[in-house]
Amino acid sequence: MSDNKYSRGDIVYVVSNGIYIMKMEIISISGDFYTLRSVDSGAGTRLKKHRIYATEEEAQKVIDEHDRKSKSDSGYNRW
Repeated sequence: MSDNKYSRGDIVYVVSNGIYIMKMEIISISGDFYTLRSVDSGAGTRLKKHRIYATEEEAQKVIDEHDRKSKSDSGYNRW
């Protein structure tokens, strides 16, 4: 039995470059890897399932957490 959270044809969201949210369609699944196609541009990619989010809000939380960590981890904040 498969433990995949998503199915072929599902619309999911991916964080790109830590700042952009991309709406993607699942094209195929092979183990932990998902082949995705951008709904907007048609470009494709393969990602592991931990980088895929069910909602835009989940993806936005990842960006917000990344922003918070990068600001607090900056060496410039020590002055």
